[in-house]
Amino acid sequence: MQAEKTQESNYYEVLEVNRHATKQEIKGAFRRLAKRYHPDNNPDKVKEAETLLKRVMTAYRVLGNKRERARYDVLLHNRPVSKQEQKSRNEEKTSQMRAQALLEHLLNSRGVEALRMYDRMKEEGFSLELNLGQRDYLDCLFLVAERLEEVGRDKEAADVYEELYGREKMPPRRRYFFDEIELRLQKLYSRKLPLKAKTTEEEIACYERMLEFDVDRNEEAFIWKKIAEVHLRRNETEKAKQMLRRALKLQPALKGTALIRYELGMEPPPKETAVAEG
Repeated sequence: MQAEKTQESNYYEVLEVNRHATKQEIKGAFRRLAKRYHPDNNPDKVKEAETLLKRVMTAYRVLGNKRERARYDVLLHNRPVSKQEQKSRNEEKTSQMRAQALLEHLLNSRGVEALRMYDRMKEEGFSLELNLGQRDYLDCLFLVAERLEEVGRDKEAADVYEELYGREKMPPRRRYFFDEIELRLQKLYSRKLPLKAKTTEEEIACYERMLEFDVDRNEEAFIWKKIAEVHLRRNETEKAKQMLRRALKLQPALKGTALIRYELGMEPPPKETAVAEG
């Protein structure tokens, strides 16, 4: 569980958003934190979770209401600022400028420098989400994933696309990149990542993730065939037969199945094999 916020933390810090956060960003932050701190998700720290959840709910009641937020912003602006809070504000401004610099590198096709910055931020645990507006954050994720894919860092690209895909599925479901991300993830999971899988378990996991998308019958049949081939390599004959039958049920004329059917004892050798043996 994340460390508890101090009593001096303001409501923006409690919800982990910046002071320019939109209503949708505040609502999304509340839902995320409410889930994180729900006692059911923290059975070993129920009392601490309850305290944090109450604080999150209080912050949301204020910042989620237009009038209450405006009144709170005035109080926040007029209250005496300690040296520590001024330091915190300066650090926040620096972090926002840094996040914006990454986005500008990406937008201006300075991909090499952008990935260097992104890697440093990742090592430091730097939060792009806290330092960019919602739309800028989504743009940044998409461009980072695109750049990672371009340089062959496909697993990392898939992870970032998955994060963005999950965000786009959440309310209010603006879905700026949703369809494009689906296509890119399908390409990664069905074609690229299986070739780079270190184990057969990873390879099968790629294909199974692919099946979670709304693919057509031909594509689904192809995926079941690929899973059958993996099981065959693992000498799991019965599982291979089961997967291949699923593929053939979807697409009886599926290409590239003659050899595997022969190896599984499901039919005579393909013509080319018989000719070669003769």
